[in-house]
Amino acid sequence: EGLRLALAPSGKVHASEKSYNNQWGVPLSLANMPSATAFGVFEIGMNHPGEITPLTRMVRPGIAIVTTVEPVHLEFFDSVAQIAEAKAEIFAGMEPGGTAILNRDNPHFALLQERAEQAGAGRILGFGRHRDAAARLIAVREESDGSRVEADIEGASLSYVVGSPGLHLVLNSLAILAAVKESGADLAGGAQALRGFRAQTGRGAREVFELPAGAVILIDESYNANPASMRAALRTLGGVARSDYSRRVAVLGDMLELGGSSPQLHRGLAQAVDEAGVDVVFACGQHMRGMYDALSESRRGGYAATSQELLPVLLDQVGPGDAIMVKGSLGSQMGLLVDALRSRFSSQG
Repeated sequence: EGLRLALAPSGKVHASEKSYNNQWGVPLSLANMPSATAFGVFEIGMNHPGEITPLTRMVRPGIAIVTTVEPVHLEFFDSVAQIAEAKAEIFAGMEPGGTAILNRDNPHFALLQERAEQAGAGRILGFGRHRDAAARLIAVREESDGSRVEADIEGASLSYVVGSPGLHLVLNSLAILAAVKESGADLAGGAQALRGFRAQTGRGAREVFELPAGAVILIDESYNANPASMRAALRTLGGVARSDYSRRVAVLGDMLELGGSSPQLHRGLAQAVDEAGVDVVFACGQHMRGMYDALSESRRGGYAATSQELLPVLLDQVGPGDAIMVKGSLGSQMGLLVDALRSRFSSQG
């Protein structure tokens, strides 16, 4: 969505719909691309080795972006380094002399850089806070409705606004603008277009409900979850001003496909909850139980085996003055909690 917005001032953009990033969605997105398209934006995902290679050979990207490498899908990989290798498959289909844009702050940057070079990349650009990043974050001021950013994009100084809050979105904006510049599009226009960025349903979308006794904000992160995105979502919840909402509420479901590392990775979220200043946590799922038990008693709002069982407990304890963030893997069915909360607050407004 961010790339679509940033490229739009420079020409007609065709971008993947929803999460059409697998063996069905990528060919469908390609087939639906109009002939007059100036810029094509395709998301390519995976949860097993070997999945990206055939898809990137269909797309044949001129610019390939790897946003990060984190401990996800560990049920199907022996290590995070193997995940990096799987993500490096994107370079297999890259046009000769193409550009690779990589997270310079990530510990797997060197591996990805080497794989891009081996695949014939003409340019390799890093993005992030690292002093050697070609697209570098200079300063950021995070606000309740977005972030004000100062960045250096390959020598061009920019000041712009990302229209949804979250440091992870700020860092991704650096990769977006590097891609805009590399594609020959209008860099300044692309940066200004990011003011219009809005997080999508299930990926951080926000709704405010004005109730008679006060407002509630609902942050929908229900589409997916892994340790990195959980920490990012909790950090964003922690950025909600207490002057606007007096209580920060996290509703967390299982992070799936983490294999033998799952207990440790779930328990580790208790520290992220503490660092974010979350006031109360509701949790569901067998894996999230370890995180819930690691919380102080004062933070425990309620636990249940499933999201359906958690629903009445949650509805009974949230209301005006709350900032509520709901997150979990898709299989945790956290979306039904979002739907129920939306229905409750809409009827009360």
